[in-house]
Amino acid sequence: MADPFNTSSSSLVRLSDADYEIAPGEADVRGWEVCLANDEKIGEVDDLIIDPEAGKVRYLEVALDREAVGLERDRHVLVPIASAQLDTNDEDVVLAGMTRATVLELPEYDGQQSGSGYDQTSQSHASDDLTSASTDRKSQRITRSAEEFRIGKRADKTGEVRVSKHVETERVTQSVPLRSEEVRVERRPVEHAVGSAGEMRNDEIVIPIIEEQAIVEKRPVVKEEIIISKEPTTIQRTVEADVRREEVDVQPSSDDVRVRDDRTNRGGE
Repeated sequence: MADPFNTSSSSLVRLSDADYEIAPGEADVRGWEVCLANDEKIGEVDDLIIDPEAGKVRYLEVALDREAVGLERDRHVLVPIASAQLDTNDEDVVLAGMTRATVLELPEYDGQQSGSGYDQTSQSHASDDLTSASTDRKSQRITRSAEEFRIGKRADKTGEVRVSKHVETERVTQSVPLRSEEVRVERRPVEHAVGSAGEMRNDEIVIPIIEEQAIVEKRPVVKEEIIISKEPTTIQRTVEADVRREEVDVQPSSDDVRVRDDRTNRGGE
């Protein structure tokens, strides 16, 4: 058997061993699960094998799942990128044209070989699988996407409350008892005069009158205190938005072609 890692073609390197990065907008599939067309998981992508001269990914280095494929020890194989389909929604790599037997027949990769010769070996197995599948195909995969409606929240200032003081004047009326003096004049007749009254003349006496006056005194007195605070409240509001989703149109070529479209597995989406 010819060496599947013949180095006659251009030298290939692992992405993790080279000074290269995934192009912007392209998915980095390292760590993604690898499964067959029937959703059977067989391993995960450990690294990418690139062609530096062409600037392209040539292979996926797949670390096989020992329990899933029935191996006694860990094993890595290279899968041509042309044989892989990327499911970006589930982050899976689907080997639609390969079977478990095809994967197990791939030569083991230890990270040192250039990977040349894998194309012919893998494509040969894939061709056999596709020929067999053309006569007994169980399923083909197509993905359907839909936009999800997610609501975020942010705090916005919608207003403010100002608390200030101002002075108002109020006229207060209050009754106060005040003491005052009044003059009482009492006249008494003289029955028995003693001596003469003497010469008549003008005469007067001055009697002071004392009266209490109300004195108004004003002073500020604390009557109450106002405590100002904030507390969160919850307001239930309805948010509406338009979301898009993909729908699959199944169109038979004629009335003789019977199609059973099982929509119950969509979970109501």
